[in-house]
Amino acid sequence: MKLNVFVDAIEHVAEWLNQYGNAVNAVSTIIATAIAVVGIIVSCKSIGVANKANEIAQKSFDYSRKKDRQEAERSQAVLVSAWVTPFGVGSMIAQQRIIVTVCNGGSQPVYNAVVSMGAIQGAAPELIAGDGAVPIGTLPPGKYKVRVPEPPHGMHTKFNASVGFTDSRGLSWTRDAKGNLIQTKEHPYAYFKLSLPVKDLEPLIPADNRREL
Repeated sequence: MKLNVFVDAIEHVAEWLNQYGNAVNAVSTIIATAIAVVGIIVSCKSIGVANKANEIAQKSFDYSRKKDRQEAERSQAVLVSAWVTPFGVGSMIAQQRIIVTVCNGGSQPVYNAVVSMGAIQGAAPELIAGDGAVPIGTLPPGKYKVRVPEPPHGMHTKFNASVGFTDSRGLSWTRDAKGNLIQTKEHPYAYFKLSLPVKDLEPLIPADNRREL
């Protein structure tokens, strides 16, 4: 009796598998495919996140490298400046000259230096070029005095000195009368519109020299 019951049960299972086995296999296939698709989607998202992270890292690296290059390019130029010596304006009215202090705070000279004046206030040119600019040639490390033509005065006009030069890398720079350091594509002589060829260079007098200019 028990054996017959067991045999009947096996026959029912076999019959069920025969009827529904293909459906079970189909469902299993669908589930496996869905799992595979989900895996692919997750993998794609992971790859996308990784690519985005790599892109951000590359941009950060490029920015840092560009900034380092810019700082290296400016490292010598930032140490060069010029300003009107206190009491220099109007102190040489007879010669129509102003005393300007030029400083090269670096350890190497700069070249093709030109000193001029520019307006920091009032209706006057921000850069006085041409005959109002004087070439001084090589500017060694140190602080010097130089004479430049006195600019024409106007109502409420205030002036300060500007200087242009070429650094040891061959890059041209100008520090304007407001103190802004600007890299220029033009040679300083061209930027300041000097008459070429330059014949005479304005002499540099060490700032601690008591000699009258």
